[in-house]
Amino acid sequence: MPEFKRFPKMRVASVTEIGPFEEAIPRGFQKLFAWLGAQNLQPLGPSLGIFPDDPAKVPAEKLRSELCVPVAPQAQGSGEIQVKELAGFEAATIVYQGEANIGPAYNQLYEWLHAQGYRDAGALYEMYLSMPGEELRAEVYVPIVKAVKPAAKKRVAKKAAAKKAVKRKVAKRRRK
Repeated sequence: MPEFKRFPKMRVASVTEIGPFEEAIPRGFQKLFAWLGAQNLQPLGPSLGIFPDDPAKVPAEKLRSELCVPVAPQAQGSGEIQVKELAGFEAATIVYQGEANIGPAYNQLYEWLHAQGYRDAGALYEMYLSMPGEELRAEVYVPIVKAVKPAAKKRVAKKAAAKKAVKRKVAKRRRK
């Protein structure tokens, strides 16, 4: 079931990959975990994926995936691996289990989000709750902002037009 949550601020090591998700994600995590081993660092929490592109609008070969792992404050990036702070944000979330449930979970989350009067406001995040080798289980985080209802915009426009009409009538009467 979708809900609202706060995504926590955290320091992560990350690598960006480009290409179809099913290739880019494993490739990126392979690089990231090899780097962690070489640096003698341990992840400080679940790994993450950040996905700025909509696969319905961007060709698979151009999709960007940023794969991340929370790390200690003293960690420093090198090579392809960057270390940076992720800001906290308000989000709509849902947990899914199994690759077959990814699409339905996203559909349910976005329908619920719009029904609550919100819209997405940036790249979506997935926090991976399963371990390598286990069935995929992840929590999706979609940054949100309150949506402006089109009806409200129309009412404002109608009120402005009505005020202009009244001002014109008053001005005509004054000229007479």
